Amino acid sequence: MNWTAWAVNIALLGVPPVSCVWGWWLWRHAGENHLAAWRRKAATIALATLTLSIAMGAFAMLYWRQNPGGAAPPEPTRIATLAGFGFAVFAAPFAILANAWMRVALVLCCAGLMGFYFGMFVAP
Repeated sequence: MNWTAWAVNIALLGVPPVSCVWGWWLWRHAGENHLAAWRRKAATIALATLTLSIAMGAFAMLYWRQNPGGAAPPEPTRIATLAGFGFAVFAAPFAILANAWMRVALVLCCAGLMGFYFGMFVAP
């Protein structure tokens, strides 16, 4: 494996879970008085849907590796990929509404997931 492939794997497979965990950590350690109520609700919605998106992406990738069909991915992989992509797109506006560093973590997670799902869509 060359350095470019290694960097792409780290960016697309490592960044979304790490930034989502960072977002949950920031959400947990932000006091109730620190965030406005609507920002906290937006961050909660974004964190929950991004966590679901990561779970869908992990399922899709693991299922595809366990059951490598022919030229096209298996049906459960395709459905999980589309659902995960939908969750990531749904979370994007809520991620932008979050506060300060939580916004950075959530937007970074969204961007990483979009790259991951793009790779899943164009993979042979």
